[in-house]
Amino acid sequence: MISNIQQKYDQLTQAQKDIFAGYGLRQVKHFVEVNLPTITAILPDGAHVQGINAEGKLQALNSKSRKTYIWISDKQWQEKPASIHHIDSKEDFLKVWEVFNLQNHDLIDLSHVHRDFLESQTA
Repeated sequence: MISNIQQKYDQLTQAQKDIFAGYGLRQVKHFVEVNLPTITAILPDGAHVQGINAEGKLQALNSKSRKTYIWISDKQWQEKPASIHHIDSKEDFLKVWEVFNLQNHDLIDLSHVHRDFLESQTA
């Protein structure tokens, strides 16, 4: 189990707390350790991963050309107009992963940590 959850949670920005609450630690770990290496390996030239857009799709951007890409399958990026909606940034996911030291926890052990913690805050 994760120790000092409150102390770690207090280190997060509001955007990071929203990721914690909305995705949970299990999904954060999966995104950082499974999805990012896969999608980063086949990014279009010059693009970088921005994060997850409001539609729940991974989004990347080439800053020079201003082209945006959406991850459409397990193996492909597709050029698409930029989402003007909110994006949960890759950097915020990485910060949550780092603060909670998720590399040292198994996915299965993280399933309800965020829910149990948030419920204890409202009790």
